Amino acid sequence: MREKQRTAIYLRISQEDTRPEMRERGREESNSIGSQRKYLLEYIGCDPRLADSEVIEFCDDGFTGTNMERPGMQEMLKQVRQNRIGCILVKDMSRFSRDYIEMGTYLSQIFPFMGVDFIAINDGYDSREHDGAAITLDTAFQTLLYDLYSKDVSVKVKASFDSKCAGGEYVFGQVPMGYEKSKEIKNTVIVNEREAEIVRYIFSLAAEGMSTAQIVKRLHAEQIPTASQLRYPDKKPPKEKHTWSMNTVRGILDNRFYLGEMAYGKTVSKSVGSKGRIAVPKSEWKVIENHHEPLVTPELFACAAKKALGYSTKRKREKHPLTGKIYCGGCGYALKYKPKREKFPRHFWCSQHAILQIPECCTYINASILEEMVLTILNKELLRRGDLLRQRGNLEQFQKQALEGLARKARQYRKQYHEMQKEKDSLYESYADGQMDAEEYRRRADQLDGQMEELAGKKKAVETEHDRVEEETGKDIHDMKQIIRYSHLEELTQEVVDVFIKKVTVYKGKRVEIEWKFSE
Repeated sequence: MREKQRTAIYLRISQEDTRPEMRERGREESNSIGSQRKYLLEYIGCDPRLADSEVIEFCDDGFTGTNMERPGMQEMLKQVRQNRIGCILVKDMSRFSRDYIEMGTYLSQIFPFMGVDFIAINDGYDSREHDGAAITLDTAFQTLLYDLYSKDVSVKVKASFDSKCAGGEYVFGQVPMGYEKSKEIKNTVIVNEREAEIVRYIFSLAAEGMSTAQIVKRLHAEQIPTASQLRYPDKKPPKEKHTWSMNTVRGILDNRFYLGEMAYGKTVSKSVGSKGRIAVPKSEWKVIENHHEPLVTPELFACAAKKALGYSTKRKREKHPLTGKIYCGGCGYALKYKPKREKFPRHFWCSQHAILQIPECCTYINASILEEMVLTILNKELLRRGDLLRQRGNLEQFQKQALEGLARKARQYRKQYHEMQKEKDSLYESYADGQMDAEEYRRRADQLDGQMEELAGKKKAVETEHDRVEEETGKDIHDMKQIIRYSHLEELTQEVVDVFIKKVTVYKGKRVEIEWKFSE
């Protein structure tokens, strides 16, 4: 007995559906999840080919249609790949995707191959009527319009954001420590006196001549809470934000927001509709003065910056190849690098030890000694992995044969699938010519559908296994090339660190652990 057909209904709304212009046209309610669900279920009830099918719902609330990275969408496509869905039903094309190229690929290639019907009610598109043919020009043009519409929405959203900022509204997420958003006036910033007292205290310590490290130590000793601890007392924050750090203090002392200024336009989108952002030079930021109540005077701000941050005398810090990858085994914080100064050699040290007083911290390690240790460990690891890969190289012929066999199977399955498709087309022609009755046609067509579904599953499994073996082989070849290229290393360069090392952890007593970038 043939398994009952499963029909997927896909529902989606995004922020653009709730814009004022949508409400003005009375479309917000019609686009709601509830109304979409009712609309699609009513359609299924009136379609004799879908009425008896099992209905599965997939929903994405608040996700854009410009890409497919939506949880509900991904789950639905997963079940399509598993041959668990026979038909997909949406209100209109835009619910599924506003990327016209991607949309066209699914309609003309992927869904027909997987034997999945697709219906967009408002667009009048039903793949059952197209018999798997490529989408029409009208449909392609429609999805192109949707794509252009999405980009238009992105432009309008940005214009609205810039307009609000220029008008003095604070439309960002979090506010800097010392402030909070007003509950009375929307998008307005007011002083939080409890936090402001701490900010003023930090500026006063800096003006007295304390360094950022000394300020951090004082804050920790006096158990002064951070912004996260004040705002989320019941939430256990990540380790790196559990206490004050020099970066946090520097961020406060360097933030002109405390002078009453609001800056915006710090980043721009890589392209219209893109989530990627590009930093804008500080000189090009848009700044509104006297935007809110300042916490410090310009004189105090300048004095603190000069003494604690040392802008006028601070020289560019020398970077070590391990910078950003070396951590203290005691507290877990990054080790700081100090270049050679007079009597002091190059070294790494744990800046948090003086604050946290953790006995297991690696308080000091000579940089030259550490480099020699890392190089020794790395060369041994390269030799070990080289031997393993050479041993595995004996399997290269076997892997090659396996890949050829899998590729051969995939071609065979594709050929069989197309032959069955031709047989199904021929079957329909016989039925249309009156050479067989509807019952016989349906029986034989259902049989073919079952065989094609099974074949599509086998083909997918073979292709997945082929990709896995190919990827594994490629990783081995890549690793061997790297090992040969960098064998017998004599110097720890930035290139070497970037290629092989993910993380270095240094423990008290100069014990070193390295996390590698090798393919496992």
